[in-house]
Amino acid sequence: MKIFVHTHTIFKAKPLPAQELQSHEKIEVPAGVSFITSSNIDELQDGYYRMPLESNFGSGEQNRRNFWYVPKVHVDIFQCIAKVKTDGLNFRRTPNPRDSQNIIGKLSLGTFVEIFDGNYIDETLGLWWCGRPICNADQQQIWSQYLVGWMSSNHLELTDLTVTRGNRGGWFFEGEPGFPTNL
Repeated sequence: MKIFVHTHTIFKAKPLPAQELQSHEKIEVPAGVSFITSSNIDELQDGYYRMPLESNFGSGEQNRRNFWYVPKVHVDIFQCIAKVKTDGLNFRRTPNPRDSQNIIGKLSLGTFVEIFDGNYIDETLGLWWCGRPICNADQQQIWSQYLVGWMSSNHLELTDLTVTRGNRGGWFFEGEPGFPTNL
């Protein structure tokens, strides 16, 4: 999953008000930043998400950690799933098909992958997706479920997109109630 911070916020080591935390237990995060989670996000009853991140975030030894609590109203969560439609799809470290040394492994037909990001390379190579395999066609977890890599969009079929929305403070997506129609 990908987390998008749409409102300046504070990531916290504990789900408490910021003034009750020590300086090494909180970190300010500006709007516009995004993160990849390493597993499912826990939704707490007190208005927070417990977010396990793909890598440690913070500075110094005391506040570097790979999970934080964040107010639900300050973030949106995106999850996009695609299915491999070509047997033996190269799963790469970088979106460069001309480099045979960057292949992590091959994904079989029907493998489901979680997509985090994309990159348009050029007219010939087109769009590439960055993500990780989550299960094979039989929905069995696979060896590379924690590896992140690149795949050509030509060999993937998007199957699901879920957006869990927080409070956008006046921002709306096209088609939503409140979106200006006179643009």
